[in-house]
Amino acid sequence: MFLISIEAYAMNTASEQRWAEQLRDNIVIGDAVDLPLSASKSTPDSSATENSNSFFSIYTPHTTTKSNAAIVLMHGTEAHPDWNDIIHPLRVELPDKGWATLSIQLPLVFPTSDNKQEEDLQSRTQVIESSVPRIDAAINFLRAKGYDYISIVAHSFGTLMSLNYLQRKVDKVTAKGTLVINSAVIIGTPSSGTSAPLNSPVMIEKIKIPLLDLYGSKDLDSVMRSAKARKTAARKIPNKQFRQVQTIGADHFYRGLDEELVLYITNWLNKTHSRAAVHKTQK
Repeated sequence: MFLISIEAYAMNTASEQRWAEQLRDNIVIGDAVDLPLSASKSTPDSSATENSNSFFSIYTPHTTTKSNAAIVLMHGTEAHPDWNDIIHPLRVELPDKGWATLSIQLPLVFPTSDNKQEEDLQSRTQVIESSVPRIDAAINFLRAKGYDYISIVAHSFGTLMSLNYLQRKVDKVTAKGTLVINSAVIIGTPSSGTSAPLNSPVMIEKIKIPLLDLYGSKDLDSVMRSAKARKTAARKIPNKQFRQVQTIGADHFYRGLDEELVLYITNWLNKTHSRAAVHKTQK
């Protein structure tokens, strides 16, 4: 009964529905898609009705001549797939650089009452866990589109969802023998508690793929305090393809630094993609 009650208040589906209704007919770049959560479906119906079996996303194909690389974009707390800060600039700019983007609506935390920290932690944990099938659906969609190299780029609370997913899939491969996720970028990664999925360093200890950890010199306290622990965790495994970069002058949302953020992420993704291609050729 306890888990059922957590499910009831943890998932803020009303806000999800509201965001979808506001965004669906106002997208200028990209296409609205409703991704099915059913494992039996791999191709979403863009005209599907919003319900518990699907979730809203925005797909923006690459505009370059050729590309086999794509990104699953994951927003932060109380946000949506076209959020002005970080998500929108990456969603619309990366396709011009050869990277298709699929920005997904993540489960939203329902506001909890004041002075109920334990309730809030339980709610956040439940919401993070419920993001796993959505990421699976996003990857299935991109694979069906022919993308062989898939990266995750996540911001804030979305980074905990991405790290939780990556630690679960650390040894998983596709039917072709390739990694489920090839690389990841986490931006403004918080941490709380002592265990997964709220403690980011604990999860990073298990992740082996190329991982870029970006945060600002004016970031949130939780992000700043856990920066050293995240770096130490990556060294512990060790993940030699981990890179941590503090952006001087950046706040949690990289306001005023959209171009710099897009450029840095693009360069890093291109390098990791190129190394993966070389390694695949040498096999």
